[in-house]
Amino acid sequence: MKAIVFTSNYCPYCRVFKRTVERLKNELDGLVKFEFVNVDENRVLAEKYEVMMVPTVVITKGDEVVGGFMGYADYKTAREAILEQILASPKSNYKN
Repeated sequence: MKAIVFTSNYCPYCRVFKRTVERLKNELDGLVKFEFVNVDENRVLAEKYEVMMVPTVVITKGDEVVGGFMGYADYKTAREAILEQILASPKSNYKN
């Protein structure tokens, strides 16, 4: 699975959220691949996933969107949301 993290250089919450995602990236290594996308530099991808605000996380399995959330989240909230959505995905092979 992949978590696409949409951010902007002009968003103060995005800068803080990037640190949260870096921590999650280390913890969830092998379970979720994290990719950062700057919406100012990649508007096409942001439009494809209908990103309306930043930060936004889109969780995909292959080409299918299986979850995500919009807005800033602290470490605990982001971790719980990502794990909950991975577990809810019918194509998940994650074992808790």
